[in-house]
Amino acid sequence: MRVDEKVPVETTADGAPLRFEWRGVVYGVVSSPELWVTRTDWWRSATRAPRGSSAHLLEMTVWRVDAVPLTDGAHRVDGTFDLALDGRGDSWLLLGVFDDRVEQQLFA
Repeated sequence: MRVDEKVPVETTADGAPLRFEWRGVVYGVVSSPELWVTRTDWWRSATRAPRGSSAHLLEMTVWRVDAVPLTDGAHRVDGTFDLALDGRGDSWLLLGVFDDRVEQQLFA
């Protein structure tokens, strides 16, 4: 499921996600994050990159993590999450959620 929502993220000393909050629920990362770099959807942006700016404005660092809810109550999702640090490195996005229960129902 594509999400694209800003989320607060707590990181380890080396910058990998440790905890994040999504829709009022705090999630704890329970796996070693998989790291890669992807391009942003630059064509959807209302702003233009300044001439001569570096490619970092077009790239996002993404971590795929397995996480479990640490908050009781509210709707909770256990599963795999894609968390991205924007090209400027100052905000986090939850790009996607892969819910294990949905996958089990679809592919059982």
